[in-house]
Amino acid sequence: MQDPNAAKNLCPRLLDYVCVVGSHSPSQSLGATNPDMLRRYPLEDHKDFFLPQDVVFFCQPEGCISIPRKRMTSLRESNSFVFTLTEKDSGLMRYGICVNFYRPFERRACAADRSPCDGAGTAEGTLAPSPHTRRKLKQKNNTLTSLCIVSHHPFFSTFRECLFILRRIIDACNKTCVKKMKALGKSVRLVAFYAFFLVYILL
Repeated sequence: MQDPNAAKNLCPRLLDYVCVVGSHSPSQSLGATNPDMLRRYPLEDHKDFFLPQDVVFFCQPEGCISIPRKRMTSLRESNSFVFTLTEKDSGLMRYGICVNFYRPFERRACAADRSPCDGAGTAEGTLAPSPHTRRKLKQKNNTLTSLCIVSHHPFFSTFRECLFILRRIIDACNKTCVKKMKALGKSVRLVAFYAFFLVYILL
């Protein structure tokens, strides 16, 4: 005999939320910072299930880590895991399926004399660096980024594969965009493309 409570608690939504977690300003410093909710779909909470604010810490429990690109050889390209969100009153469980990976970004390093740098990369009382030196001051690093699906349904393998596909789509579109921009003699930052692409995917 079918449990009537099970049918009552069955959620008609396949996905409750899709989240992108990372850092709004990863270029400020290396190390770990508090993770931010970069994007979420939908923008408004469901009436029967509010998205917990601390879901970002479930996605990145050790904080949003930024590391030099030269250390990437010791890290796996991406990893996935599952966490649960349980309501205290009803005992209902929701599942979070998360894929973590490192995406590159560029940050400006200060000059050798450790003078404070402004937006143009110069310090008061010093000469502006040459274009060659300015290129050297740019450091390519990586910041931890999470793609997460929150759902009532424990379709872990399927949701995980969807997140891997989503990441491959973003990376493939970014490579195509970079090639076109280079052909036009322009440059594009990967972090900017991630923000642009995710807006049109999730909104």
